Amino acid sequence: MTEQPETVVTPTPTATTSGSRPHRSGAVLGAVAILLALGLTGGLYLHGHKNAVTQQAELAQLKLQLNSIMTQVEQKESRNSNQLTTLTDTQQRLNGEMQELQSQVLDLNHKRPNDWMLAESEYLVRMAGRKLWLEHDLLSAITLLGNADERIKTLNDPSLMPIRQALAEDITQLKGLPRVDREGLTLKLAALEDQIDQLPLSAVNMPDAKIAPEQTVSSDPTDWQTNLKTNWVKFTENFITIRRRDSAVEALLSPQQEIFLRENLKTKLLQAQVAIYREQQGLYEDSIAKAQRWLNQYFVVDNSATHYMQGELDKLKGEQIQFDYPDQFKTQAMLEQVVSERLQRILTGN
Repeated sequence: MTEQPETVVTPTPTATTSGSRPHRSGAVLGAVAILLALGLTGGLYLHGHKNAVTQQAELAQLKLQLNSIMTQVEQKESRNSNQLTTLTDTQQRLNGEMQELQSQVLDLNHKRPNDWMLAESEYLVRMAGRKLWLEHDLLSAITLLGNADERIKTLNDPSLMPIRQALAEDITQLKGLPRVDREGLTLKLAALEDQIDQLPLSAVNMPDAKIAPEQTVSSDPTDWQTNLKTNWVKFTENFITIRRRDSAVEALLSPQQEIFLRENLKTKLLQAQVAIYREQQGLYEDSIAKAQRWLNQYFVVDNSATHYMQGELDKLKGEQIQFDYPDQFKTQAMLEQVVSERLQRILTGN
């Protein structure tokens, strides 16, 4: 490429007075622009500095909050870890105790199996006492005592002979008591109760009527009034009959009263049945006595059904339903002592 020659421009000289004003005004404008630029830059710097300071303060506060939260979380984790450690230790301790108890139970089963049969005998004796004193079931009490004696006999332990002797005395004492057929007595009373509706009530006993003497007509004309009355009475006898009775007449029971009477009589027999199972001798005899009194008072005594019921009630009234039972069994205290001693011996390892 060919180089072109540079063109040199030579400024044209101007007058001194006319060229100083534009130079000054340009300098002032440049200074103002520089000041404005500096002010704007300073303002922006100050604004940015303030924002940076504010952000740093907020950031520091957030860091403090985060540190506090982290501290709380660490404390909770520490507490949970301690609790978990405690629970783990407790579980291990309980597992150890459970294993120890299981080993003791197995050891007891292998060492003294007969002691459990002795404890079972003591339980049977206690059950016999409940049957006797709470339910008055004499037969069940004797059976339970016999079962307890069979278990002690199976042990084949000579040291338990005094207990077997006490059991034999308790059983003999119970067998000597009179037995009451409660079911039989209750069934008899229930059968009599069903017959109450068929019993006939007593009728009204009417006294004999007085027969008035027959009046005749007189032939005397002066007795015309008497003759007229006599004829009138004879005429009306075919329509109305009048009889005179001197004694009082008892009124019959109304249908409602008859129903109440029969139901009250049934209630008395039901009370006697309840008294049998409760062994209340006084209530039993009083209920039957009132039933007999009502039979004699309100029902036909000569009737066969009434006569039969009266005879059955007489038999039932003489039954003895209340007895004096022994306060306690001799065997009970002896068995409790032996079981307690053997249990202590097992626990101490002797």
